[in-house]
Amino acid sequence: MKPVVALCSAVLCASALALAAFTAQAQTGFDVAITVDDLPAHGSVPPGVSRIDVARDYLAALKAHNVPGVYGFVNAVALEREPGSGAALDMWRAAGYPLGNHTYSHMNINAGTLEAFEADLEKGEPAIRDRMGKEDWRVLRFPYLSAGDEAHHAGIMAYLKAHKYRIADVSISFNDWAYTETYTRCMAKGDQDTIESMKIQYMQGVKASIARSLMASQKAYGRQISHVLLIHEGAFTALMLPEVLTAFEEEGAHFVTLDQAQSDPAYSAPSAHQGEGLLIERTAKEKGIDLGSDAPPDVDISNLDGLCR
Repeated sequence: MKPVVALCSAVLCASALALAAFTAQAQTGFDVAITVDDLPAHGSVPPGVSRIDVARDYLAALKAHNVPGVYGFVNAVALEREPGSGAALDMWRAAGYPLGNHTYSHMNINAGTLEAFEADLEKGEPAIRDRMGKEDWRVLRFPYLSAGDEAHHAGIMAYLKAHKYRIADVSISFNDWAYTETYTRCMAKGDQDTIESMKIQYMQGVKASIARSLMASQKAYGRQISHVLLIHEGAFTALMLPEVLTAFEEEGAHFVTLDQAQSDPAYSAPSAHQGEGLLIERTAKEKGIDLGSDAPPDVDISNLDGLCR
């Protein structure tokens, strides 16, 4: 057994026990909207794999699990860096799924001026608007889930309101992005043993994130809110997506659209830090609620950088 598998097994068991204890008390299931960041090109792809391949596998998994209205959030800079990648966006639209704005270059709002962020947001609009036609495309997913520090937050909220943008919030994520480059390296080396170990570690992260989010929702709201999952359009996430969606279904997930999920009052409740970080953690912090330590922790992903070197 490889070290990564042995390292993960204890955490996986803790996640399973914690989630089982929670679901024993709440058998009604939960709603979750799937949203995907970094279209059309997240990270690198393995040799012989194209952006079209990634998009095809993604869409096949989503359709097989009858996932409705999956927003893909676009960094349009990829259309210049990788000519031809726009076909992945066209495939997304042909599948009936909407596109939203993730800024042109995946800019962190705190990295420069408010004006620079607004300009980057606007630069990304044509590629989305042209493909969305008459449908509503003014939906923003903040890069890095950073909605602005004290010097930026009020200004960007005013801008978004004036330009009729909505924010796509997030309540569940599991660091899927961290596996992208490692997978490319391992595929290039043909190291299937390490890839199999990565799959186990990845899925323990998925299950731990479900357990944490369901428990945190109950503590922060006294009920189960409708959730929004953030994942990225990377090659490894595409590979794992069928198993991810199955895991959510096995824990009681009902797939809904982003609009359906965000019709939950939790998403429109007043917040001094609207759009920042994960919704439930933000709410708990603002309300002074201790989410506790009984839920499984984040899976340690520090090993990934050293694999397949």
